[in-house]
Order: sequence, then structure tokens, then C-alpha cells
Amino acid sequence: MVEIMKKFFSLLIFLSLLISKNSFAGDLPKLHGFAESAFGLKVNDDKKASHNGYNMLEQRINMKFRYFPDEFTFLEDWNTEIYYNADVLFDEYRNMYNWQPRQIYTAFTPLDFVDLKIGAQILTWGTGDYLFLNDTFPKDYDSFLIGRDDDYLKLPSYAARATFFIKDISWDIIAIPFFTGNRVPEGRRLSFYDPFQGKISGTDVYRKKIEPPYQFENTEWASRVYSTIGSFEWALYYSRGFYKNPNGYKNEAEKEIYHPRLSTYGASLRGPVPWIDGIGNLEIAYYDSLEDKAGKIRTRPNSTIRYLVGYKKAFKDDLEIGLQYFADQMLYYDNYTENLMPPDRKEDGLYQLLTLRITKLFADQTIRASFFAFYSPTDSDAYLRPVVTWDATDQWKLTLGGNIFFGLDTGDWGQFKGDSNIYMRLRYSF
Repeated sequence: MVEIMKKFFSLLIFLSLLISKNSFAGDLPKLHGFAESAFGLKVNDDKKASHNGYNMLEQRINMKFRYFPDEFTFLEDWNTEIYYNADVLFDEYRNMYNWQPRQIYTAFTPLDFVDLKIGAQILTWGTGDYLFLNDTFPKDYDSFLIGRDDDYLKLPSYAARATFFIKDISWDIIAIPFFTGNRVPEGRRLSFYDPFQGKISGTDVYRKKIEPPYQFENTEWASRVYSTIGSFEWALYYSRGFYKNPNGYKNEAEKEIYHPRLSTYGASLRGPVPWIDGIGNLEIAYYDSLEDKAGKIRTRPNSTIRYLVGYKKAFKDDLEIGLQYFADQMLYYDNYTENLMPPDRKEDGLYQLLTLRITKLFADQTIRASFFAFYSPTDSDAYLRPVVTWDATDQWKLTLGGNIFFGLDTGDWGQFKGDSNIYMRLRYSF
């Protein structure tokens, strides 16, 4: 029901364009987008998912345009914009096709000090590179792990966003009435470690996921206050809603999982690093698990504090290197360990993760080679993402890459060993 309401909400905004008098007079803005074909070949197939040998085979048509209606004076005075960005995906892995809205919204400026945006929109903030602390908006990790374009890591939220400009400070307030959770592996396309079975599982996974129903009290809220001091950017964050991963257990016997309630508080700072040049960033977030304040309920996540330190530097000859250190500290860890029961898997009180990004441009910047590595000394596992992109012309782009996993079956990355792949994407933009 919620998915139907989301798409209906998007269509309402799209149809608002079509009902304008000029729309039928051939005054539509120019359509842009791309057509793309993608294939991902497994290199370490554990034969647990729906298909052996591959985990991506699809064609995608993307269409987007912006329209600035001026049928009424107030629309022009408010700088009203209607934006449409959606895909038609032909997914041969799942033998289905569907329409996928990416961003369909209307934006306007009713007052000099406030911008409003209403509709399906990609929401993101924070300072991490592939690491998200205060960015609690929905992600598509299925797309990320099989090699779709990075744009598809972010899922749209059906939201209303207001941005206030108060002297040198900006303030975002976001209301999200329709819940969207993270898209995570469920066994059909990607196998993973299933705690109910205590092993790597695929199509044999059975679990019932319960999402928050559409009710006013389930509206999610997020806020950010941000500005600059000299060359430094700072921000304060707040959100109240639900964990985006279904990491709570409603009924273990029935294998019912759900999204517990969550509040987050955080801050970030980004700017030049003295003496060694480059850009550094610091970020911290407190995850307040509202359904397990003291960490004594084993079927609910404990509250945590997350830390991030990052640094990147550009070198000559179009070379850039970036490093990150991430830590997730579980609070009330003694209470957590005291309430474990067999066969619960004991988590570490401090999870640590290191990342490395190396990017190099070649051939007049038409070839981009990138290598990104995740390594966790806590779980002793790793995830490698080599990617080479060639802009053959202004319209044609070829991408070759891989998703390679190492480690124990119980590790965040090691559990995906059987999903490792190499992939190719060919895109024509228009």
C-alpha cells in the first residue's frame, strides 16, 4: 500500500506539468537521459542465489527534464521548478521490468529566505566517502554491491524539504511521511550470512520483514544547520525516525524482522589540513536506540557512537588519494553481552574500518581509473572496488569494474564472498 501511495504521489507532481496549457502546445522542455546495458559475471559463485554465473543482466532507459512554469505570475515570481528523473528498468535477472522514479519534485521560493522542495528527491549530507553517519536517508546496497552506477546507491525519499537562510547560516528541515528502508541483500540476487540459519544463505532464506505503516506518528524528521568559518565547513545534524536496516526482531520464532525507532545527533567539520595540505574531515554521530535505552534487550540494537576521520589530497598529473578511519562504538556493552543467548553471535564493542581511494585520470581526462578498498581489522575482511571508465565520446561511456570480497562468513564484507563479480556497463547519453 505504501509503495502504491509513493508512486501515486510522484505521478501527481508529474501530471501537474502536463495539465498546464503550454504543455499541450509543444512547449515541453528538452528531454535528456541515457540508455544503458549492464552485465555482472560472478567470479566466485557459491550457487546459492537465484541464478548461477551472474548477478546482473539488465537494460535501463533514463529520462529527465526540468520545467519552469510561468502560466501564473506567482509561479514565475517564486522561481517554480518541476523536475522529472525516472528509469524504466528491464531486469533480466529477475525477469521483470518496472518504472523507477528517481527524483520527481516541485521546488519553489515563496519568500526570499526560504526554499521549498516537495516530492521524490535524493537526500544526502555528511562528509564520508561511501561511509554514512549522519546521513540516515535510504540506500540501495544491492545496487552498490553488484556494480550499478554510484548514483543508484541513494534511494529517493518521498519528502517535503524547507531550507531557511538566516544571515550566514542555512537550516534544512525535512519531513518524510512515507518510510523507505535500505535495500539490502535478501538471498535472491546476493547471498549473505543469515543469523536465523547461522550460515551463508540464498534462495533458502525465509524471513518476514515488517515496515512502519503509513501513519502521522511514523513521519520521519531530519534537520541540519550548516555554515562556514573561514575555509572550514561545519554542520550540526538531527534525525528522528527508524533504523533503515531491519535489524530488530519482532518475533524470532516466526522470523519477523523490523525497523526499530531511532534518533540521531551529530556534527561534522571539513576544511584544509595545515602543513600537509589536502582536505580533512571529522564527523561524529550518536545513534540513540529508542526501544533499548539501556542495551538489555537482545532483539533490539544497542545505542552507538560513530566516528569518522578522513583526509584526501590531490597530486600532480590528475592523481588523488583519500583515506578514512571509521569506528562504531557500542554503548552499554556489558548489558549487551550479559543478555546474549545461544546461538547469538557476539558482536565487538568497537567495530573499526579503514578505507583507501586512489583515482587517476588519463588520455586528456577521458579515462578515469579508480580503486576503492574497505578493510576491517575487527572482522578481518575486505571489499575491493576497482573501476575504469572510458568516455569514448560525448555520448558513449564504457565502464569496467569489479566487486571483490574477502574474509570470514560472519564479517560485514566476508559474507559476500560468493557474490564477487566483474561487470561491464555501456551507456549512451542523449
